[in-house]
Amino acid sequence: MTTLPRITPAATPRSVSAAAACGGGPGSDTPRPSGHGSQCGATTSYGPYPPPELTSTWNHMKFPGRVNPLAPPPPRRRINNSWETTPQHWHNEKRKLMMQQREHERYHSAWAKPFYGPPADKEAYRRHYREVLKQQMSDRDLKLRNDFQVKVKESEAAVEYDRQCKMKDFQDFVKKFTYLKNFRDDNKMFMEKAWARDRHSKIMTDRYDREVMRYNPINWSGTLS
Repeated sequence: MTTLPRITPAATPRSVSAAAACGGGPGSDTPRPSGHGSQCGATTSYGPYPPPELTSTWNHMKFPGRVNPLAPPPPRRRINNSWETTPQHWHNEKRKLMMQQREHERYHSAWAKPFYGPPADKEAYRRHYREVLKQQMSDRDLKLRNDFQVKVKESEAAVEYDRQCKMKDFQDFVKKFTYLKNFRDDNKMFMEKAWARDRHSKIMTDRYDREVMRYNPINWSGTLS
């Protein structure tokens, strides 16, 4: 018989806390990494409040897995909406209420420690806020340095762009000046050649007229004075 793929997992996966993921969680022998520059330190400082070390309960309760209301009872058959019954929904509802109660107790248990807890819990509360403040100061200093470096790069880019624009304007001015100078010199040379050609033409014309007057004078008898 062909079985259909599972619609929902047999149990809802539980989220792993930042302390358990980085080490040093409740019941764990793994040491927590020190320093504010590590990723785990940033996750611990900026994770959901309250952190594990300030709560009285943290993932100590075991919850039953979520059941699929449409899953048929054994022997398994084809999934059908007729298998949906009240006990499955009530099971999921109780599981949801238990998880909400645990989260509510975990969140509000941290507020009583700095006022009514033992000195060790009060010191842990103050130490947590000191670490968060140090992390925020370190992050702010890093952000300011990064912003300053970005502004320096922007200023250098702007100065370089301004220098390139000035150099381009100077080159364009030199190119225009050279073009106009060559244009002026060519016009002057052309005019000088035209004037020289006109002078030479006039000289040759006058010489021709004198030669003509010499060999073929107008007043042969010399009576005209």
